[in-house]
Amino acid sequence: MPEASRASYALPALVYVLFIGVTFFPDVQPVLVKAFGSGPFGLPVTLVVALAQAVLLFPFVFAIHHFMRIAEQAARDGHGIGKVGLLVYAMTVGQRHPRLRRSQVFSLMGLIYFVALCGAWIVYADARGI
Repeated sequence: MPEASRASYALPALVYVLFIGVTFFPDVQPVLVKAFGSGPFGLPVTLVVALAQAVLLFPFVFAIHHFMRIAEQAARDGHGIGKVGLLVYAMTVGQRHPRLRRSQVFSLMGLIYFVALCGAWIVYADARGI
């Protein structure tokens, strides 16, 4: 079994840092205040949201890592890694490479989790009129 590449660790970490880092952009502050108030729990809203995102998005890091492993195997197999091609490959990779079944499950569960988080935010933001 090929070892996971550095990219399969670096990309998820980069995405994680970017998701949390966006919280600190000045343009985001008014939205955070509108969504959660200026000082939830007696702390600055930016800190509270950044900590919440760090906790809520951490499982998604593993999903990205496992999806990167699938993408790397697709490249090794000479399979196209376009949007649709990679998704189709990810759906069937466990049959061709049983060692990637775990990565297949983690990727799918991570996608479902991320979509649920985004959906929850959309519903919450809509209810708050944001």
